[in-house]
Amino acid sequence: MNFDDIPIFSGGTVLSKKSELERLRDEIARVTLEIFCLCKRRIELARKIATVKMKEGLPIEDLKVERNLKRRVLEFCRGSGIEDEFCIGLLDLLIRESKRVQEEEIGSGSPEMREEGFS
Repeated sequence: MNFDDIPIFSGGTVLSKKSELERLRDEIARVTLEIFCLCKRRIELARKIATVKMKEGLPIEDLKVERNLKRRVLEFCRGSGIEDEFCIGLLDLLIRESKRVQEEEIGSGSPEMREEGFS
């Protein structure tokens, strides 16, 4: 006998605990994958930014841009009820990865850079 399929009664309503839990877990998995799709897009953009920075002779790090993004992220998080520490930690991780990707791109010379003589 499978007890997972037996409805649970609570306050006169029938609850299907496992199906609700599974639905929520499925939704979390979908949202998590959406986040990683956005991370992939962000990394692609960081690579393109590296190409532009290389062409224009700009440094990888731009603290003014980082401070502005941090301010915007904090405004969003505070307005959304998300903890500052979590938001800043996640943003720091994203920025570190962007810098790593840009350093890698500039160091090895992306295909776009090689085509244009930047290697």
